[in-house]
Amino acid sequence: MMEPEKPTLYPAFLDLQGKRVLLVGGGEVAFRKAEALEKAGCRMTVVSREFDPIFRDWLAANDIPRHERPYRRGEAAEYDIVFSATDDPETNQAVAQDAAAAARPVNVADEPGLCSFFVPAVVRRGPLQIAISTGGECPSLARRIREDLEKLFPASYGPLLVQLGSIRNALKATVSSAPVRRQILERILDSKAVERALSGDFRLLLRMAAGWTRAHRRF
Repeated sequence: MMEPEKPTLYPAFLDLQGKRVLLVGGGEVAFRKAEALEKAGCRMTVVSREFDPIFRDWLAANDIPRHERPYRRGEAAEYDIVFSATDDPETNQAVAQDAAAAARPVNVADEPGLCSFFVPAVVRRGPLQIAISTGGECPSLARRIREDLEKLFPASYGPLLVQLGSIRNALKATVSSAPVRRQILERILDSKAVERALSGDFRLLLRMAAGWTRAHRRF
């Protein structure tokens, strides 16, 4: 008899802007998490018995609250989402237990059994984000895949996506038909204009967008 398939993880991107986030840990792993969280615009607080000097200086430079002390039982309940990245199993366990008791999402570095969600490896190119997860089975493989994708999607995809977003907004303001707008964008994406834009030349992309917009303005 075949065993039932294990439920899969549901992929999602979180909007953490303005959310209260607790990060427990003061080392290299916690520092990497803090850098990503800071970009998300959350209200982060970091707690650790001690901090790497570079991490401490970074927190001070970015005006992020830092408490140089042990984690206090129950304080996870004061936050919207919780991360733990320490080398102390007891602390990680306590953070996970408190977060679970307060129904707070929690991620514990390198401890999939203590997590209610996983942090994927991510390729970032401006607004473009490609997330890779192994469901906690092998983060090293996720990092390898991320490195491969970074070669396939160079940094120029960021500016390209910004321009495409501007074109899409202009189309929404001037072309009333959603199917026509979609068709215009598909034709632009299939053209050589994208290849040129990835090389830094946006002139053909913008000319094509302007021409298609004028041609379909009445629809």
